[in-house]
Amino acid sequence: MTRTLLLLAAGTLGAWLSRRFKTPGGPLLGALLASGLVSLSIGEAVPLPEALRSVALLLLGTYTGSTVDRDTLRRIVSVLPVVLLLIGMLIAAGLGLGLLVHARAGEGVSLATVLIGTMPGGASGLSALAFDLGADPRLVASMHSARMILVFGALPLLLRGMAGKRDGQSS
Repeated sequence: MTRTLLLLAAGTLGAWLSRRFKTPGGPLLGALLASGLVSLSIGEAVPLPEALRSVALLLLGTYTGSTVDRDTLRRIVSVLPVVLLLIGMLIAAGLGLGLLVHARAGEGVSLATVLIGTMPGGASGLSALAFDLGADPRLVASMHSARMILVFGALPLLLRGMAGKRDGQSS
């Protein structure tokens, strides 16, 4: 119980710090990093109780579902062919990368783990899927966390560079 409370406190602090300092990735990444550091310092990687995982997924699903409105659906329908093409391309890229990672990692890492770890999507949802499919959710979360850190670190720089080029062209 003490370990659970310590991890929840670390995750809460990490999420709060992430919001306070407007860190890319927000509370999810802050909580993941803080609780991961505490878990490493404790020296045992034991997941929180299943009931907490179920509550977290319930809240995540409910929150996401609550943001759907008719305007969002209209916009999705208006670009549906492009969205379906993009989804297909992302899944194909994820499968290809997963097969490459599996070939490189060998039998030490399951194919399911690397395929879920290289799929596009949210770290929390894909980590939960990994858990449900018998893959290694810790490795999947690590792969997606690395992706998020890189994307959230690089994207603002890319956008700033693109905005600078556009501003330079118009003057």
